Amino acid sequence: MKKLLFILFFFSGINAVAQPSFSIASLTSSNQQLIEDAVAPGLLIVHRQYRLQDVTAATPSFFGWGGGPHFGSAYSLAVKTAEGYYIGHSAVCPWDYDAKYDEYRNNEQYAPVLSGSEYRQLGDTVFSPLPFRDIPVTEISENRVYAMQDTVFGNKGFVDAAAAGAVKGWVVWVTAEKPLAENPAQPLSCIIYRSELTFESGKQLYEINPPAIQTNVLGGVYVMPEVTDVGQFTFKLCGVLHFENNKWHIVSLSNTPATEALQTPHGGLTPVEEAQTLPSSNNRRNR
Repeated sequence: MKKLLFILFFFSGINAVAQPSFSIASLTSSNQQLIEDAVAPGLLIVHRQYRLQDVTAATPSFFGWGGGPHFGSAYSLAVKTAEGYYIGHSAVCPWDYDAKYDEYRNNEQYAPVLSGSEYRQLGDTVFSPLPFRDIPVTEISENRVYAMQDTVFGNKGFVDAAAAGAVKGWVVWVTAEKPLAENPAQPLSCIIYRSELTFESGKQLYEINPPAIQTNVLGGVYVMPEVTDVGQFTFKLCGVLHFENNKWHIVSLSNTPATEALQTPHGGLTPVEEAQTLPSSNNRRNR
């Protein structure tokens, strides 16, 4: 609690997205809402849908699930940057997180393809279309974090920090009462803790303890303040949170290399007419 109160006083004036400086004189409020207002514009929820393609068909043939246009989907946290945004593996390959796909995972007839993409800000309840063009997807950490180089958010986002050695930063956790798949429009909250981390050359993954709460942790970021002038600081992004092997980790941005059965006639694989799929070089990745 003492750590939480410290950060509440310290970061009351930050604007994480626009990256402006703030003065020591502004560090006087303990209102957590001010911190969330500062951090939230740099974070968003991404909803990625996919369908199956019959790769043995003479002409393109796509299938959804239960009569719908998509076979499945996944929700995940994304992070805006000045160059585009970071996304997790579940946004690149949502089928790897869908039990319905297990039946087709080793089937050479069907291949998963991305078919829809939308997003919402943390404070919104409605999703907006997320344009998906044939743009580069850079693998920051294999099967963990990817960078999308895009101007869709107007190049407004966190600035990456080349973190090395001991860093006195802060972990920003994004939480929800229920899994997003159960209630995609539910309110989201931020929990912020001070955390000192030593970044090592060539190391990407750093285990970290999650907050002791009963709600669902969706992800988050690791940030640090940087002095830009006398009494002035700015907010820098050092890492993105990632869940792996039942543990939470910080993925460093400094060391980058570049089952459910078919039970009803209407509950299974169904054809999609005039389907339009999203272009992606990762469509058949990790089948």
